[in-house]
Amino acid sequence: MPNTLIEMSKLDHSVEGRCTLDFNKLGDANVDIFVKPTKESIRAANPEVRSGGAWKPSDCRSWQRVAIIIPYRDRYHHLLVLLNRLHPMLQIQKIDYRIFVIEQDGKDKFNRGKLMNVGFKEALRFGEFDCMVFQDVDLLPEDDRNLYLCDDYARHLAAAIDEMRYHVMYYNYAGGVIAMNKHNFRKINGYSNSYWGWGNEDDDFSARIQESGLLLTRPPPHIGRFKMVRHTKEMRSEHGYEMFLGWRTRWPQDGLNDPLGMNYTVVDMIHAPLYTKVVVDIGKPPDSMDIYMKDHSKDVSIWWFLKYYYP
Repeated sequence: MPNTLIEMSKLDHSVEGRCTLDFNKLGDANVDIFVKPTKESIRAANPEVRSGGAWKPSDCRSWQRVAIIIPYRDRYHHLLVLLNRLHPMLQIQKIDYRIFVIEQDGKDKFNRGKLMNVGFKEALRFGEFDCMVFQDVDLLPEDDRNLYLCDDYARHLAAAIDEMRYHVMYYNYAGGVIAMNKHNFRKINGYSNSYWGWGNEDDDFSARIQESGLLLTRPPPHIGRFKMVRHTKEMRSEHGYEMFLGWRTRWPQDGLNDPLGMNYTVVDMIHAPLYTKVVVDIGKPPDSMDIYMKDHSKDVSIWWFLKYYYP
């Protein structure tokens, strides 16, 4: 349950001056995926949000300082709908937070995993954060009790999405929205930088979590509910599953600690009223994905692959 995140934090931190939450007053929110907010209306409804999309409670100290990292390109309407939901919810939860929108420059295939890694590194330029929440732009949390805080493992906040009939897609699914502290994110070497196009980078991430000895935790489905803002689905990457078979071989080098894979250029940094936008050139995908799949002798077995999806 989400309230255990605060109870566990009390074991290692002073409770004096810390924020308290009355979970009896939190619950389902009226989430409308068809609303059409404007940036002006969101600003008017959240007057205390500072430039760059930052806020913290004035009457207490939040248990964690949280960076919300949103990989992004060409989804401005989705972004406004999400901000319209996130800002008031995070304030109700009394969280010290800053929202980062990491926009991929250019028209090449989208690389969600690398944008997450870039967001992690760029967020830490704004000071230390205890918790990183990696948030897809099209998912809206439905329950204010679903705290955007980290535990000691990897907390998959999107436990039940409406388009998946409010069920987890499969047992090891770690996509959508996931929270992890910075120490664990470094421990697993972040996301893979190698998945160009939609799909499987979150499976690779989940496998790293398990192989590192971390748990994948979730709030109960009735609390971890999300609505997905409707949009045209992207085509799945042609070689996603084939790439995933070789995740274990690439894992130690493919991620945060890869100087070549993490080569990127910050094109623009915008301190907007509701978020900090980081526009980045992350390079181009290779001409052939075979560059990542030269040697299949060390791929995981088909039995491991099937057990991952159907344990």
